[in-house]
Amino acid sequence: MGERYFPQNAKMKRQSIFFFYLQKLVFISFVMGLGSCSLFKSVPQIKSRTASPFFENISVRLEPGQKPAVQVDQSQNQNMEIQDEPVINYINSMPGIEYVPPVVFRYAVLLDIEVEKLNNRKLIEYVHQWWGVPYRIGGSSMEGVDCSGFVKGIAAEAYGLSLPRTSREQAEQSKEIAKDQLKEGDLVFFSQGRSISHVGMYISNNKFVHASTSMGVVISDLDEPYWKRRFVRAGRINP
Repeated sequence: MGERYFPQNAKMKRQSIFFFYLQKLVFISFVMGLGSCSLFKSVPQIKSRTASPFFENISVRLEPGQKPAVQVDQSQNQNMEIQDEPVINYINSMPGIEYVPPVVFRYAVLLDIEVEKLNNRKLIEYVHQWWGVPYRIGGSSMEGVDCSGFVKGIAAEAYGLSLPRTSREQAEQSKEIAKDQLKEGDLVFFSQGRSISHVGMYISNNKFVHASTSMGVVISDLDEPYWKRRFVRAGRINP
């Protein structure tokens, strides 16, 4: 019985050996041909254009009582801090809009105006530094500030003006102007009764910044129903 199947087993064994070496030969030929395959050739890397450093790794450092500092990480791993520019028209003096600090874009959106119109750097920085500080009657610090205390501080910092402490005194010192003559730095006064009880500083596009009793330091619109009903007059402080 073993002799009858032996030739067949030997034949199958020879075929297995044949196919084994044939596979090895095909594999060796395939490997040798890979040298000419473009899929395995080293492809030179295409360098992309250098990205603007002012949109890569931007950080704004805020510390109480100090003006914000904008820091940028450049592609050369060098830190760069934007230095002081002249207060007026400092944005127009920049080489391109990509150099404008991100904080300026924030307030351009809030005010719904073109970024190029925000030319007073000290004003923007002061508003940003005090944004959200809670309201506290009689307060004048980051712990809490009232409306006249905030206006007194921003007038001194952004315009070098010395204002009295209360909103009524500030109204008395300002020259009354028409509402449609408002420009940046003018004061807007409000009342809940017969006398002036609230003050803010006009910025642009019908918007003013003030210390609200409910929201703290914030930007509001003169046409908001609440403020429109309580608006008394506008005033201008001459240097």
